[in-house]
Amino acid sequence: MKFTTAVLAGCGLASASVVPNDRPVLGRTSLFKRTEWDVCSNNCELRDVPMPDKNNFGLPLEGYWSEQCPPLIIGDYDAPLATSRACLDFQGTNLYFNFSSFPGYTLSAASVAWKVKGVVGQPSTWTSPPPTNDITCDAPSTPGGQYICKLSFADILNVPSSTSLLDLLAGICPLTDREALIFYLELSGTAVPVGGGDAVTFTQQYPCTQRTNDRQCTAWNPEFPYIEVAYRCSKCEVAACPPPPSSTSSSSSSTVTTTPPPSSTSAASSTSTTTTTTTSAPPTLKTCSLGTAFGYQNPVGGVSRSTTLNTLSGQGCNRWGWYESPTVAELQGGISGPLYVGAGGNDISKAIDVGIWVATANAQGKVTVTYLLNPPYALAEVHVNLVCKSAITKCAPGQYTYKAGSIPNLPTWSNPTPLTYPTCSGPVGLIMHAAVNILSATDTCPAPKAS
Repeated sequence: MKFTTAVLAGCGLASASVVPNDRPVLGRTSLFKRTEWDVCSNNCELRDVPMPDKNNFGLPLEGYWSEQCPPLIIGDYDAPLATSRACLDFQGTNLYFNFSSFPGYTLSAASVAWKVKGVVGQPSTWTSPPPTNDITCDAPSTPGGQYICKLSFADILNVPSSTSLLDLLAGICPLTDREALIFYLELSGTAVPVGGGDAVTFTQQYPCTQRTNDRQCTAWNPEFPYIEVAYRCSKCEVAACPPPPSSTSSSSSSTVTTTPPPSSTSAASSTSTTTTTTTSAPPTLKTCSLGTAFGYQNPVGGVSRSTTLNTLSGQGCNRWGWYESPTVAELQGGISGPLYVGAGGNDISKAIDVGIWVATANAQGKVTVTYLLNPPYALAEVHVNLVCKSAITKCAPGQYTYKAGSIPNLPTWSNPTPLTYPTCSGPVGLIMHAAVNILSATDTCPAPKAS
């Protein structure tokens, strides 16, 4: 029996009943290839092994609408009091859920109910809702921070934690390098008003049934108390391992074999084998400054969403980087994009994609920006500027609306106090900036990128 078949049976997927879904769907019916990972980075032994793409999730109930950060709501689904996001991210052999605070509230608890529905495009593997497995998220180390839930590949597949990496990846990517598994998810928790008061509950937003041309959801289906999330896998594209040396070399594991010459009586030869194995402690990670990161928003329908900083006339604006000009309605629906380091001359082809940013707002115009970095990158400083575009007289991050320094190499960060969306006669200017470190397993730091 193939390992993939075995683990699917362990999840209860081998002979599950089909659950039809005849509601209208939106958009495409598959996930586009991204080919970004952290498991196989610089590991030539994983070359061409399928593994989950990072930051590449879709919502099957919405026609596989691309969404890494499903929305959360407090209050009614069609007129919420506040909105936030829970971002999904593959790191190592785990799926993480990062809950961001609601504007005007502090999170007090968060949890994830989950269940594997089955394999994308294979109804014979599908199970019935609702999700029945519960995870309680870890509380943040600092007040107002994010709640984080971790779901291991071994738990997803219902196999021992000692299962090998290759077998875990085979189960997580049952169709090899294409669409993979679907989850039923219920995201919930409680939040306390910043000014005091009783805790209120939050849940995920219902599946969207209608969107405007600018991607804003205007109608929802309240018949679904859960959401469905799918992901895809791609082959690890790292360099091939070098050929083994032709001569004997020393290593942590060695075998010595001696065979005496045959005797004149043709007696059987004897062989003695000695094996020595040594182990070493994991390397200490060295903190290296990588450079400056700016948030960028990918074009939609061929139309640019980001504007370069060098189009502004303010002091220090003649440099690379971008700003956004979202409306309140766009922020209430949530906007996001990659974080780039070293895009000198605003040339993205030169840059390093270190993670993503997500910006959301509630009905009162309170804005929260969340940074989520991929390993081995970490945050050292975060700066967010949210002002009227006409008021951007300086582009130095030290002059921004929100500033956080001396961040201890964290992968995620959100502004704990939401920012007020400004009242302007023209567009706003939203700038996401960060100082990014890279955690190196060697004593030598890579050359910093252009700041």
